[in-house]
Amino acid sequence: MSRMCAFRSVLASVLILVLLRAAPAYSWHGTGNITALAIDPVTPTTLYAGTSDRGVFKSTDGGAGWNAAGLTGICVQTLAIDRVTPTTLYAATSGGVLKSTDGGVSWNATGLTAASVFALAIDYQIPTTLYAARYGEVLKSTDGGATWNTVLVRNEYWGPGTIRDLAMDPDNPSILYALVNYATPEQEFGEVLKSTDGGASWSIAILGSGWWDPSPFGMVVLWHLAIAPQTTQTPTTVYVAGIRSESIYGSVFKSTDGGESWIELTITPSPSLHDLAIDPLNPATLYAAFPVAGVDKSMDGGATWSAVNNGLTDTLLAYGVTPGVLTMAIDPVIPTTLYAGTSIGVFKSTDGGASWNPTGLFQHSPLSSVSLGPTRVIGGTVATGTVTLVTAAPAGGITVALSSNNPSVATLPASVTVTAGATSANFAVSTSSVTGYTAVTISAAFDGVTKSAGLTVDPAVTLSSMSLNSGSVTGGSTSTGTVTLSAAAPTGGAVVSLYSGNPYLGTVPSSVTVPAGATSASFTVSTSSVTVSRTLDIWGYYNVYRIALLTVTPPATTLSSFNLNPTSVPAGSASTGTVTLSATAPAGGATVTLSSSNTAVATVPSSVTVPAGAASANFPASTAACTSGSATISGIYGGVTRSAGLTVTLIADTVTMQEADYFAGKHELRLAAKSSNPTATLKVYVTSSGELIGTSQNLGDGKYSGQLSWPVNPQNVRVVSSRCGSATSVVRSK
Repeated sequence: MSRMCAFRSVLASVLILVLLRAAPAYSWHGTGNITALAIDPVTPTTLYAGTSDRGVFKSTDGGAGWNAAGLTGICVQTLAIDRVTPTTLYAATSGGVLKSTDGGVSWNATGLTAASVFALAIDYQIPTTLYAARYGEVLKSTDGGATWNTVLVRNEYWGPGTIRDLAMDPDNPSILYALVNYATPEQEFGEVLKSTDGGASWSIAILGSGWWDPSPFGMVVLWHLAIAPQTTQTPTTVYVAGIRSESIYGSVFKSTDGGESWIELTITPSPSLHDLAIDPLNPATLYAAFPVAGVDKSMDGGATWSAVNNGLTDTLLAYGVTPGVLTMAIDPVIPTTLYAGTSIGVFKSTDGGASWNPTGLFQHSPLSSVSLGPTRVIGGTVATGTVTLVTAAPAGGITVALSSNNPSVATLPASVTVTAGATSANFAVSTSSVTGYTAVTISAAFDGVTKSAGLTVDPAVTLSSMSLNSGSVTGGSTSTGTVTLSAAAPTGGAVVSLYSGNPYLGTVPSSVTVPAGATSASFTVSTSSVTVSRTLDIWGYYNVYRIALLTVTPPATTLSSFNLNPTSVPAGSASTGTVTLSATAPAGGATVTLSSSNTAVATVPSSVTVPAGAASANFPASTAACTSGSATISGIYGGVTRSAGLTVTLIADTVTMQEADYFAGKHELRLAAKSSNPTATLKVYVTSSGELIGTSQNLGDGKYSGQLSWPVNPQNVRVVSSRCGSATSVVRSK
């Protein structure tokens, strides 16, 4: 039987391992997973149990008592017993195949090591011949495991297969079946392989094959093989447990012609089906083991099934365990005697599954839980803890150890005793004063099992509420908040931390102090202007968080229009802007913020105030001389922005030069010029350096002259008009 330790450890992480027996037959304290069962065919009261982390256990009295065999501390995938010499047995482990020749007392490595082996099969006619399955390979030994040869390799282009199980025809040891599963990034699927010559050659049965050889059942992931002994000369009946890729439930597939054709049987829906066992004396009777649903039984070759879980699943549920069975074994002499391996130990039935009882091999503790009442207390008060057993304590009672992970905050006795006949006992948990909420874990332990419960210790004084004098304010205004404590503030006062959920919408001070002896204090919430209503969350913290909500609304009066007159002006002149409100300005007036998108072309004051009771106000939009372009002039009030465009045009005068002479003896520049604008002012500059020489005299009628002192001949001069025109001229030396 193939058992994967990785699967077991995953399953173990889901199951709560608790079994309620006052006096355990064996103190195990492993994971509890029974991964393999094997029965001595000569002396069926001798049986072996493989585990996922504790090696092998042995019973010689039909499961009443168990002892650890010589193989410990290792994951056992499956066990196989030599039918001729039952004291010889093999264990497939995560580290290879191990062999014992003295009934499990001692174990030795075979020639197959350093590899995880999933399944074993022993030739019952020549027991020195055996087969082992691992990733991608089936190996064969003909010398009792000393040496091994590969007889099957499944390494397809999408990757190696996993040989999950092997089965040998109980009437012909030359006939073998192997389950192979493959995994690709897209899906997982498997196939059944068959050999009729002791592994020398193999053929593919159709069940569960991949896209290269379609199966009538689609993609099937395969778990376990079981072969019924022949009662007539008809071909071998084979059963396979698996799960369709497109289904969430396990399935059983059956072939009555040695794997040539298959049918799917109807069975109790379950997420997985992990083991099959067949009655050796009545092959029409078979059992299916579910990791999450116990055992089903069929007495008509799988045509119909019924659950046989009395004393099994109900017992596991009572102990807080998922009611699943991982592996099964049938007594070969008295097949109404069955064994079921679960996640906490071995169960036994002596009536064909009608009823079950635990054997002596269990991972268990009578401790069911520890609870606290209440689970939240104020520091300095006492909580009551309760330890509970699933069954009544035996004579002498049970002493459960207690502990706190924070004894400076929560203290309790070192233990509590559940008296004989009782199922629970109480104990006191004393707490100390704390300055902030403190979480404490209270634990109870007995027989290797620990249960825990959480206790929250609160400070004596907390912030009980946050409130605001108004639930709604106009953006830009303030609101008054109040913090209230659950009791009077201690000496030195209580500093309540404050936070704004959106500092862009509203701000609060970082804290407010409630004076010693007082229970409340107030603070100011400042808000920003908004165009639509928004909600601001204000938080306070003093040993606990509290929140208050404030609605911030836009003002009732907003900027309704914004105009410029004219919208186009010559450079250097001004336009008049007008702001108009949606209603008259309130007391104190309404200040409208102004801006220009291009201050090199046009400038405005930073704001203009609409007087109280008025609805509009004007402002100047000035333009720069000798500059053309456009600018957007905007106003903002009440969260509303309005804009208007201003175009500035440049109309320059025409300047001409009639004379430009320099008299070196007098250090004097004489010039004559004309402008098409008789009101312009003409200034004279050195062309090369830009130095100002002086301003020419306006003679009227657009005529200008000048006698300007200058130390040297400027060689070339430029005359610039205040009306933006200009002209240059070469200076003649006189």
